[in-house]
Amino acid sequence: MKSYSEFIAAGQPMKLTIGGKLLYIQRSQAGAVLDVTFHNGFGTQTVNAVGKGFKAGPVGGFDTITIATAADGVVEFIITDGDVSAQFDDASTVIGNDDGQAIPIRLPEGQRMLVSLEGGNVNVNAVNVGVNNTAANPVPTKHYMAQAVTNVEPVGVSANVGVLVAADASRRGLRVKNVGANPVAIGGAALVFAKAVVLVQPGETWYESEAAGAAWSCICDAGLNSTLNVQVIA
Repeated sequence: MKSYSEFIAAGQPMKLTIGGKLLYIQRSQAGAVLDVTFHNGFGTQTVNAVGKGFKAGPVGGFDTITIATAADGVVEFIITDGDVSAQFDDASTVIGNDDGQAIPIRLPEGQRMLVSLEGGNVNVNAVNVGVNNTAANPVPTKHYMAQAVTNVEPVGVSANVGVLVAADASRRGLRVKNVGANPVAIGGAALVFAKAVVLVQPGETWYESEAAGAAWSCICDAGLNSTLNVQVIA
């Protein structure tokens, strides 16, 4: 038995006049891109697209081998007159399909294959993959749990637009209760009472969750005023 380590360039096959019964490839730096041809007195036999772990030899052995590759790389191999076996470190074994050919994977029925992406990207063919949110198999979601509830100073409101709360990206929720005697409109900076969308009537409480972190303004109708109690959720 003899081991070899050779750099083989793409398009430049390496031919070795070495006899043996078995060829075993220990390493192919470029992957499963090797074409191996065995030569003997009966002719030639070629095996395409092989790599690490390939083990073969024609009946009757061979007197010459030719190894060609589709990509530059170091190839380590053993030639022997008997059998050979090796055990690889699973942690350093990489399985890929760089040659464009799919790798078939089969699991026993009822078992799942766990895949860790570790921050990588996956291209998914949307024609074959779907997500269903049925009652029997709901899609799990994670809700943010608020950590603090703060009662801020009541806000006096007049017929002139004023600041209800300033913008705050950490704010998760906003509660506003009208404790005054007149309706109050709340909205954006250019708020006009007559064009308001949100009116908080006396005694009512408005809970804002979609745009709680935005800047909010408030205003009463002409000649009126009121007071808003404000509570922020963070």
